[in-house]
Amino acid sequence: MVGTDIKPGTYRTNGPQGGLISDCYWARLSSTSGEVKDIIANGTSKGQATVTIASTDKAFTTTGCTTWTRVS
Repeated sequence: MVGTDIKPGTYRTNGPQGGLISDCYWARLSSTSGEVKDIIANGTSKGQATVTIASTDKAFTTTGCTTWTRVS
């Protein structure tokens, strides 16, 4: 949850965890209902990725990625 579990800002990951996991997926969400319409922006990466989480985002979800680090 943005504001509780993660602060708004720009974050970077080095990419997928490796091994059997070849893609890193992320999504900025306007709600946690699980509906597709809640996705503000999303993407996959086979390498480094950067995402800016807005204070108006409700949640941020990610799977298969190495740790996200806040860069600003």
